[in-house]
Amino acid sequence: MMKKTNAKRVLAAALAGMMALSLSACGEQGGGSPTEGAAAAVVSAETKAEAESAAESQDTGKSGEEITGGASRPEAVSQEDWEAMQKEPAFGTTLNYLFNGGACVSAVYLAEALGYYEDYGINAEYIEGESVVMTVGTGKCLWGTDHIATMLVPVTNGVDMTFVAGAHMGCKSIYVFNDSEIKTAEDLKGKTIAIHDGIGNSDQNIIYRMLDGEGIDPTSEVEYLDIADSAASVAAMESGEIDASIFSDYFVIANYSDKMRKVCSITPSDEFEGEVCCVTAMNNDFLAKNPVHAKYIVMAIKRAGQYARLHSEDAVQLMFDTNKMTGEFENQLQFWDSLDFGLSDAITEEALGNIAADYIRLGVIQKKELTADDVMKLAWTNACPDEEVQGLTVGDPKYVEGRTVEVQQKGE
Repeated sequence: MMKKTNAKRVLAAALAGMMALSLSACGEQGGGSPTEGAAAAVVSAETKAEAESAAESQDTGKSGEEITGGASRPEAVSQEDWEAMQKEPAFGTTLNYLFNGGACVSAVYLAEALGYYEDYGINAEYIEGESVVMTVGTGKCLWGTDHIATMLVPVTNGVDMTFVAGAHMGCKSIYVFNDSEIKTAEDLKGKTIAIHDGIGNSDQNIIYRMLDGEGIDPTSEVEYLDIADSAASVAAMESGEIDASIFSDYFVIANYSDKMRKVCSITPSDEFEGEVCCVTAMNNDFLAKNPVHAKYIVMAIKRAGQYARLHSEDAVQLMFDTNKMTGEFENQLQFWDSLDFGLSDAITEEALGNIAADYIRLGVIQKKELTADDVMKLAWTNACPDEEVQGLTVGDPKYVEGRTVEVQQKGE
């Protein structure tokens, strides 16, 4: 059962009462990551039937006049696009997206809380529920954000969604205690590393590429132990049952910042180049039937990513005020600022291509007939090119060929 919440009401109440509370980084909030074998079956006949019914009800609910009251064209939407939007089945309906709280996936929610969807005549409301694969992939929700490592394999197995925008860099690393004899990635050879979401899922997929990039064969030169949660992994490290563990960077910042250090990371720093971690996915059927709505939804999300990067203190405060974040403000802000929110299409596409090629080579994607180009055709749709978003800047931490807008970091 999914819980539906009106974010505008929540925000109004929050600004009056200054509430505070709930987060876990995308790596800590669960959400389910189907295994390679299970991904192909994730949309069962029964689930798909329910999903199609849900998607259809979103497309053919109230008329535009009922919801918009016959409102005139929003200033931010061209006359041509407004006329096209009115012909799409989503026009005037309430569009549900997935958001379960947390920093990593926050841009889709900030776009609602800041009124960016509304700027384009889109009535969007978040739903709390299962993973993006299980909701967006089946049409129960129309878009949502999660790890590439969680969603890419299911996409190649036929889950009905595609990626439309990059969210941020980093957020996960392999950690050891400060006094560990493991000093570099090379020292992980022959060691046991904890993962938290099962063999063949996102934690292991992320580790595969981190170690592969360091010249270590992740399929044979290390061992993996699936442990229920991060706290249990800490205990296993203390007892010597494991040698290292992948953690959300936020988990360590909040609890072990003076006791642990990184050995490998996808978070950009002086030591590590980092990589695109999370992307926003959109339901294919919705995108095909409502391309102009999709364009403006992505436009709103890209603006929200820019806001998250350039105004991080305000963005984090908004998350606390609307009960989407807990913990210490300074810890959350430190984590937030490490993520380089609002990435260019160019860096996202480059990362997806590299990840696809590596997943095929390492056997994470097991359909041997697929090439990286085949995967990209399934996984990437540029629904709203960066240059179409007025005033957009991006947070790319490195040069990438083909970027069409300027880079701007916080404080610049």
